[in-house]
Amino acid sequence: MANFVLTGRAVEVDESSYTVQSTGEVVTKMQLTLNVAGMTDRVLCEMPLDVSPKSDTLEQWEMEETWLVVSANTMRALGFTRSNARPGEKAVGALVVFQATEVREATADERRALMEARKVSKLQAKQRRAARKVERDAAKAAEKQSA
Repeated sequence: MANFVLTGRAVEVDESSYTVQSTGEVVTKMQLTLNVAGMTDRVLCEMPLDVSPKSDTLEQWEMEETWLVVSANTMRALGFTRSNARPGEKAVGALVVFQATEVREATADERRALMEARKVSKLQAKQRRAARKVERDAAKAAEKQSA
């Protein structure tokens, strides 16, 4: 079962490991970073080695920046404090990590549907901006009339 389905372009693949302090067991996992259309931030997905595709497949996806569909069942947020926040940025932030259960290459139909949905979204945003501009202009004209 997947609670989240993410579609994005593969940007980076990393293999990392950590040691469970209570048992001394070394756990290795793959981290996949995606660029999702319309988002400025990247999405990080983790998966255990038994779920992840072979490393040569992952490397090929990374090199070709392949569109992927990642299914995840959980996520966790890691909070942090920025040591030097930029203007307009808050001093605190969070990194959300999705726990992937399946990763596969997106089909041509899925990529086409994604691009169509993105075009529709952009068009709707453009129409909303135009409507707000008309309202502001009307308010300014009414203000000048009353003055």
